[in-house]
Amino acid sequence: MHAPDLLTLIAGTLGIPPAEVTEASDMTNTRKWDSLRQVMLMTEMETTYSIELTDEQMTAATSAANTRAVLTDPGVG
Repeated sequence: MHAPDLLTLIAGTLGIPPAEVTEASDMTNTRKWDSLRQVMLMTEMETTYSIELTDEQMTAATSAANTRAVLTDPGVG
């Protein structure tokens, strides 16, 4: 089984339709993306993508675009 696309993962973790999540989605403009679901999203990303995020990376990942940038950071792993 391959890992889901990031936007699909975000939507699934937030419990919203994938069509509601874009690269511009963030904690201020996306319903249900609150601090609790942010923690859930970081945990889900670590599990799904078999990575370990630092506190700084988790703090930076507050939008879809920033989360994608964190995932492509060579320091993730």
